[in-house]
Amino acid sequence: MRHLIFLTCLLSAVPIKAQTSLTTQIYDIDYGKDPSEETLVLLTSGHVAKLKKSDQLNFHKKRVKDNLPGEQWYQITLDKNRYITHIQETKSPFSSLDRKIQKINKALQSTYVPTTVESMAKAQQYHREGRRNYNGETQCFNRGMVWSYEWWKKHSVKSMKYWVFFTRNYIRRYNFEWWFHIAPYLHVMHEGKVVERAMDLKYTSGPVDLRRWTNIFMRNDAECKIVTKYSDYADYPYTGDCYVMRSNMYVYQPADLEMNEAWGYTKDSFLMDEVRGAYLEAFGIRL
Repeated sequence: MRHLIFLTCLLSAVPIKAQTSLTTQIYDIDYGKDPSEETLVLLTSGHVAKLKKSDQLNFHKKRVKDNLPGEQWYQITLDKNRYITHIQETKSPFSSLDRKIQKINKALQSTYVPTTVESMAKAQQYHREGRRNYNGETQCFNRGMVWSYEWWKKHSVKSMKYWVFFTRNYIRRYNFEWWFHIAPYLHVMHEGKVVERAMDLKYTSGPVDLRRWTNIFMRNDAECKIVTKYSDYADYPYTGDCYVMRSNMYVYQPADLEMNEAWGYTKDSFLMDEVRGAYLEAFGIRL
């Protein structure tokens, strides 16, 4: 599914007039179904970057198939319209030790039992107390990691996460800026039954149900198909408008979902390297 793009030489001569600088990996490249369509660069940060039309011919000529170094990190600069103006290889922000531990422990399995919060009032309390002093424009998976981690540390609450994946058709139709978004959610006892409530502190004023949460991002109010495997989205990126998947609170990025399906690897604890990175990127805090 993925292709290697060496962009550094192609874009090095472009003046840097961007508003956003990201340290990220390249998840995938979408060339579109028609030559007139812009090339989309999907970043592991969740952003959808673009190439200007004037760059696309050179971009295609410089493409080297099936050679994308999935481990490689880049410093990427985007202008206000999300066009790439500069890209340069950089070091991973994660330590080699924790990443090595993650690979070694890939065979670990566990049964994850989320906490059922006693009442909607208690869920609203957790929502109110969640950290909001964002460090500028932050990445959703980092915010979600910090919120989940702090509810667990302060209240022993084991939350879950919603993942909404936007299809290429939806992204192109609305010039949408992300290809995925995540937020924690809680199981809450409400009126005699257990319900799920999204806890997206950046976009909601309190706990909300799944459909209300996805409608914040779906400009056509489309109902997202609920899937249980990452490939149900990844293998059909042009079908429908959006997909929703659930995971435990330890899952950090879509790569974890891929590893779970491909290798059976399930995270059963927080990786502190990821937690530290999340605090630093989302809130400017060094643990």
